[in-house]
Amino acid sequence: MEIFPTTYDTRNRIWSGSKRSSIYKEETSLGQIICNTMRNFPKNVFQINDIDGVTVNFEQGILWAIRMAQIFKKRGLKHSDVIGIAARNSTYVTPLGVACLFNTTPFHAVNPTYDEGTTNHVFSITKPSLIFCDGQDYQKILAATIAWKPEIFTVTEPLQGVPHIDSLLNPTPTELFYQPEPLKEGGGQTVAILCSSGTTGLPKAVCLSNRCLVKDSFIFFNNETVTYSASGLDWYSGLISYIMSTTIGCTRVITNRPFSAEYFVQLVEKYKISYVNFSPRHLSALVNCPAATKESLASLKVITYGGSISSLDTQKRLQKLVPNCVLISGYGFTEGGGVLTAGMGLKSGNSVGKPMRGVKIRIVDDDGKFLTYNEVGEIYVNTGLPWNGYYGNPLETQLMQDCDGWFHSGDLGYFNEQNLLFIVDRKKEILKFQGNQYWPSEIEATISELAQVEEVSVVGIYDEKNGDSAGALVVKKKGATITEQEIIDHVAKRLPAVYKHLHAGVEFTEDLPANPNGKTDKRAAREEFLRRKSAAA
Repeated sequence: MEIFPTTYDTRNRIWSGSKRSSIYKEETSLGQIICNTMRNFPKNVFQINDIDGVTVNFEQGILWAIRMAQIFKKRGLKHSDVIGIAARNSTYVTPLGVACLFNTTPFHAVNPTYDEGTTNHVFSITKPSLIFCDGQDYQKILAATIAWKPEIFTVTEPLQGVPHIDSLLNPTPTELFYQPEPLKEGGGQTVAILCSSGTTGLPKAVCLSNRCLVKDSFIFFNNETVTYSASGLDWYSGLISYIMSTTIGCTRVITNRPFSAEYFVQLVEKYKISYVNFSPRHLSALVNCPAATKESLASLKVITYGGSISSLDTQKRLQKLVPNCVLISGYGFTEGGGVLTAGMGLKSGNSVGKPMRGVKIRIVDDDGKFLTYNEVGEIYVNTGLPWNGYYGNPLETQLMQDCDGWFHSGDLGYFNEQNLLFIVDRKKEILKFQGNQYWPSEIEATISELAQVEEVSVVGIYDEKNGDSAGALVVKKKGATITEQEIIDHVAKRLPAVYKHLHAGVEFTEDLPANPNGKTDKRAAREEFLRRKSAAA
């Protein structure tokens, strides 16, 4: 039986997943689902904080959430207001998010590592009247929001004279009888706001509806699953991990320490983690970590990854490390409501898989023509779920989703005859050398074939004569002796087309610049390439 059956409409050229069905009514709020689960299974442990050792079960978590939700309501916060959260994973962050869902007041989750300017930009969009942050970021948040002066609470590292989240957790006489607020606008009501990835400019505020976050089931998971995600509440993968832990009772291991393969292995051994969500760079780090062995990773049952391409060599090495683990590649974007396709194991190669339930996909060229098998074009996605656009930005909303409900992803890809979707590159990252178009990802995949290369980012270095000359910023594996010329020669041999060659050369670095979710920051990679090239001149 095929897990993700796909049909292809030859007339309209649409690939479709199976029909979506829901066990919940349209007006059922995510807060009501979480409240029901927590009350029915009070002793279920849904969160373990590795930093302070605090373990939280549903009985404790729901009390914290209810007390905060009651205060939010008393303050007059409604579904039309916004609560800001700019905090790393810590004990109170999940109950805080649940409290927002209970009161149907959407939270705007912002990455706490943003600089003051970016923080000002994203919070200025929604202007929360209440913001929660870590103590170490208080001054930055204060400065970034000075224009409207919201009330700021710390969730970690208490500061003298600054209100702390503890002050919202006192018992109330009505907490045992509390019921979450109903949705005022049905399943299409916005309940969470995340920031777009910012790959094409400053981040936008992405509104997520209740319906797109209500998950009827999570394949492979139950309340005995132990999960880990390096992402926080401000990333879609972190948000889904948070929803899994509160709706089905997975035990979620959290930490505010940055990812390292060695630390991850320690967490797996300590907590017997069975499910993990990674970026490809995390996979690469793991397979090159001496502490990662079949024995130390034996508890892993499912590994999902996405955001960019993982080399087949890395996938094969990982599968040898975890032979009894299911590897799942995924594709999605925050605006589309999450992962849209899922490919399982090495059989799908570098495909991101097939459409999930309720999802339709088209491949469209620059002239608006619908393409068929093995033809590269922009990926259009229709989830069939309500999207409320970018907060306060109707123009960008219209550019992202057309009047027929199709998201214009900005990604280039194609389907093969097995209905597997392959990503070629970002549409806006197409490079031109002497008038010939090429995609950096193709060259990156070629360089990744080299056993001595750990990571690579290919960037375009512009000059008036040639246009975009390809240059490779490369991270060697430990102890590797590979040279610039060997990499240049390998690309020239594997990709005969001259315009795909590394005319700008190769620069070596210790780490690729990345955003907090593990995706390579192309703009920063290009700057690093130029800096190193200039220093060597």
